[in-house]
Amino acid sequence: MDISINLIRRCKNMERDAFDILLSSYEGQLYRLCFSYARNHESSMDIMQEVFIKVFRSINTFDESRSFWPWLKRIAINSCLNYERDQQKHVHAALDNLDLDKPDLINIIDSRTDIESDTAVKDMKRILEQVIAELPDSYRMVLTLRYVEDMTYKEMASNLEQPVGTVKSNLCRARNMLKRKLESSGLLEV
Repeated sequence: MDISINLIRRCKNMERDAFDILLSSYEGQLYRLCFSYARNHESSMDIMQEVFIKVFRSINTFDESRSFWPWLKRIAINSCLNYERDQQKHVHAALDNLDLDKPDLINIIDSRTDIESDTAVKDMKRILEQVIAELPDSYRMVLTLRYVEDMTYKEMASNLEQPVGTVKSNLCRARNMLKRKLESSGLLEV
């Protein structure tokens, strides 16, 4: 899906409703990309907000002869990488999400699902997300682009502004690093 040149021109004329239409057209795709990188709803929304601001500020630099989605995706990828770096600089405690009065145990016991298998799946997912989150930015991003966005090597290279060989090398290293971490955690047997 790509948008009309007329809509882009309206955005370049700073028409607010045009921006609303433009950004809402890509909101789902952007959220999926940001969430697959950040693995957190609030962080994903923060990144998307940053992307929207950057699009607003730089829409005049968009080349109308090109497709819009790759340009927007490039901004999103850079924003994901920048967000992670910023978060590492400003580590803070987030205990706001804890609700000590919430009876979670009662809700779990009352559920009609197989608690043991549900817990095992949740634990595996949590460990996998944690292991992926511990990977260096460049490795986490190539895994996201390849397996979540289902991009080809050429598309990944274009979006990351790297040679295809570098992308392949980083993806291979990311897979190996992920495999080693999963083996050491006992999730993957040799």
